[in-house]
Amino acid sequence: MGSWKELLIDMLKLTEEVKRLNKSVERLESYTGQMDRRVVRLETIIEIAKAQRHAPADQKEIQ
Repeated sequence: MGSWKELLIDMLKLTEEVKRLNKSVERLESYTGQMDRRVVRLETIIEIAKAQRHAPADQKEIQ
């Protein structure tokens, strides 16, 4: 087992590593949130396109 100084240094290194990982997780969370919104928009576009394709001809002309 190391001395208390070595343990303190290791604890400080671990603390810095945890902070760095936390920042990475925050960036990934932001990125996945943006991707989720994009997927929802794409799904909406697809659903609208499907509905328009199956709509009667007289409803397609209404704008």
